[in-house]
Amino acid sequence: MCPSIVYLMSRHLLHHGFFVQNLRAAEYMCRVYQNLTSCQLLGNMCVMLDYSQEFQAETSACFHYLALQTQQGDFGEISGWPNSMPWLYYDPEEDTEDIVRETKITTKFSAKPSSENSKLKMFVGTYAANGTYLGLQPTTGGTVQLCKDTVRKMDAAYTFATTYTSSCDINVQDFWNNYETLFYDMYLQFGDNVEAQELYAIPVLLDSYKEDQNYVNRKSRVRDWQLTRRFFLVDNLSGKETIDTPAKVVRYASSIELEISIQQEAGEAREGKIYPPLLKVKYGEVNYDEDYESNPTRKVTFAVTYFMRRGGSNKNISITIGVLSAVALLYAMVKSNAWRRRAGLIYIDISTMLKFILFAFGLLADVLFVSTLGTCLYWLLFFKRQDQVYLVLPTRGQEEKFTIYVSVAFVFKLFDLAHLLFSQITADIFLIDWERSRGRVVQSSDPSNTSKGTMAPISIWRTYFIANEWNEIQETRRINSVFQIFAVLFFLEVIGLKHLTTTDPRSDVSPSPDDYTGDQSRVLRFAVASGMYIIIGLVQWLFFTLIYERFVEDALQNFVDLCSMANVSVFVLANNNYGFYIHGRSVHGFADTDMKEMRTQMKREEDNLCGQRGLLPNSDQQTFEMLLPTKFREQYNKIYQPLQGAVARIEGQRGRPTAGGDQGNERLNQAYATMNKFLCTFIDHGMRDIDYMVKDKLLFEQILDMEFYDPAEKGFFFNDGGHAFNKVLFHGQEVTLLTFEMLLFCIVDLIFTNYALAGIITYLAMQFLIKFRDAAGRNNLAKKTLVDERFLI
Repeated sequence: MCPSIVYLMSRHLLHHGFFVQNLRAAEYMCRVYQNLTSCQLLGNMCVMLDYSQEFQAETSACFHYLALQTQQGDFGEISGWPNSMPWLYYDPEEDTEDIVRETKITTKFSAKPSSENSKLKMFVGTYAANGTYLGLQPTTGGTVQLCKDTVRKMDAAYTFATTYTSSCDINVQDFWNNYETLFYDMYLQFGDNVEAQELYAIPVLLDSYKEDQNYVNRKSRVRDWQLTRRFFLVDNLSGKETIDTPAKVVRYASSIELEISIQQEAGEAREGKIYPPLLKVKYGEVNYDEDYESNPTRKVTFAVTYFMRRGGSNKNISITIGVLSAVALLYAMVKSNAWRRRAGLIYIDISTMLKFILFAFGLLADVLFVSTLGTCLYWLLFFKRQDQVYLVLPTRGQEEKFTIYVSVAFVFKLFDLAHLLFSQITADIFLIDWERSRGRVVQSSDPSNTSKGTMAPISIWRTYFIANEWNEIQETRRINSVFQIFAVLFFLEVIGLKHLTTTDPRSDVSPSPDDYTGDQSRVLRFAVASGMYIIIGLVQWLFFTLIYERFVEDALQNFVDLCSMANVSVFVLANNNYGFYIHGRSVHGFADTDMKEMRTQMKREEDNLCGQRGLLPNSDQQTFEMLLPTKFREQYNKIYQPLQGAVARIEGQRGRPTAGGDQGNERLNQAYATMNKFLCTFIDHGMRDIDYMVKDKLLFEQILDMEFYDPAEKGFFFNDGGHAFNKVLFHGQEVTLLTFEMLLFCIVDLIFTNYALAGIITYLAMQFLIKFRDAAGRNNLAKKTLVDERFLI
């Protein structure tokens, strides 16, 4: 009876001419005469059957091999290696976990190119299909690689700590015409010195190995595996129905992966030492009738990967994130409580809980980002600079947790940014005009000229001017997004820092094109991109803060000065009872004047011939944080609500012949005058039951960004050491904006592995964000200050 085999993919049941011609003779010569070539031939036929014992006993090469194995006994101390026969199976009684965790390899490997132990010295014992031993040869030069390249690049696979991948498409006809069926046993040469070198047999994990119809080597538990020894690259013999006809089916190694595991003790890597490498082999197949004439291509892959258990480091990362998250949640509680007090709420309600969640999103995003970045920078710095290897990069599977952290951080920061935008574009703002009428207008047509006339109108142009300036600084930032993105791309793409993100231990920014370049590592790309983003952002911030604002232009201070010259104050309420005040009352009492008088006023200030600009006498303090009593907010709303109603009616009728009507405009003017008078009176301490006091914030209040005082009776104006009102502008939210920008850049790069594309998408997103903030901020400014939006240029 001739043997048959079911091919896994095509399901063709074939009768093998090669087996018909050789099986019985090989079994007989091996059993009776212990002929080495015949025993090797018998072993090769077993390998062709994927080591399967599920064929009919008398026609199964593996059945005969195992039967002879029990008769021959073991070769030396190696269990499973029979005398005078090839070693095919590892002893199933031996724990596979112990096999792959052996510590007999004593060589300390190095990532330093000049070191003698910087290369994996791999050899293969090669056998022809008929069992002839062809010798022991090194794997360099692409011996076991179907994808051919330059020798230098193929040999890079055995440079220690280099994660290597080579893949190509091979024409199907080449499997029939250009390859010989050879069989290989792989070994690693090791030893503490040149004179005492040994060979260590490398186990093979065959993906298609079956026991009881189960693919046991596909299970996740190592103890379930059955390790073997021999493999082939192309088998174009076993698929022949007759010895003279082309094989109906050809099998080839579609994927070969050499996995190197770093030895560890008590969770720590033993520098430079490895466990036995594990060769993972997957076979594919092509069918002569279906594929030969059309000659399609098939993809084959050869890879060398490095692995180390990361239970300890993952635990440390989890502990770090857990501890920092707990601190973040506590701080979110502090911030939500501060918001509750600023909003004038007595009890914790649903809105307070919602604020807590939104604050927590922002803080947790920062925790995840900082923890992940710290870990990735550690991998980058120590992997690229190590000598004795104690650290290897995480595998694709191990990178999943990192990807989850970055993705969650991005989503959380997106919510945080949306919360920030909503808070800024809904803030209440009013421009207080301190100007008073300086005379009366008498009609010249009055013959008696006895009429006292009407009060001279106050120009609104100063208010419009301040509103325009406020509108311009709403999206002003210390960091220029366009420069930031171009600078990052310049360093990554032009200078070549992207070459630091490869999976080889080299740290060259301009590698030779003749050298093998490893695949891109996600964690290293994240580390390099984020690191450059932070460095360039920090440089921009320091330049803007220490140089540009001091010696060129400080936009916020210029705005404060402009308010003083225009005799207009800015009153901003970021929350119900909390906000910011810019005191712009002119020290000259008026600002609606001609150029000559304006120059005279400025000269008087230069010569200290007038008072100081501050809210308090003999003070230059013009900016304040406000914590106001509930009574103030109630009165503010009482005036503000009819004002907004009038604005809504006028806006709704804009463009019609009776746009707003005289009555609507009159209500609007009255409401505006009432609000202006109310705020002027409040600032001047003119109301007995609604008042405030000026004081400094405590250090702890400044650190926690909250107030400990209860404004039940009186409000508080806290002296501002800087420009605290920038919190309602992009200018004061640089950390949030830069972190979002950085996370967006990195998340796009994680998806597409393309820094340039990430830069383009980030640029477009930030431009959209600025345009949206500008449009929404302008609309809110017009609605809250009653300045017609058409005047906001």
